[in-house]
Amino acid sequence: MPKMIPPVSVELLMLADRKVAADHEEGFDPDPTVSVVSALHGKCTSTEMIHIQWRLVALANSIVSGDSASWTINVEGKDYTLVSGALIRAAATAPLTEAKMVSELRFGPELLDIALRDAEPEGTA
Repeated sequence: MPKMIPPVSVELLMLADRKVAADHEEGFDPDPTVSVVSALHGKCTSTEMIHIQWRLVALANSIVSGDSASWTINVEGKDYTLVSGALIRAAATAPLTEAKMVSELRFGPELLDIALRDAEPEGTA
């Protein structure tokens, strides 16, 4: 039976995500692991760092597959996608099981349920 990947700190996941995005924008190493390690060195254990990296991979897979389309915005002329903060926060705690290969990590539909539950309403009506 596959093991569950434990939840991680929302703050650390967001810190790692911002570092990956910033490094990508600057044209640095395309391997997000380098950015994650750089962002989190000294802030958590190596095991927590791995779990954060895995959750970012699962989030990226969810975005690439189109499962999270309503939580993202593609920017014209850019090769990146803006992601709702609620979706990133949900990725820190949503159930996630280990996969045979890290590249196969995927969140289930609970990710979107958690994001919706935690999202701030928009508008002034």
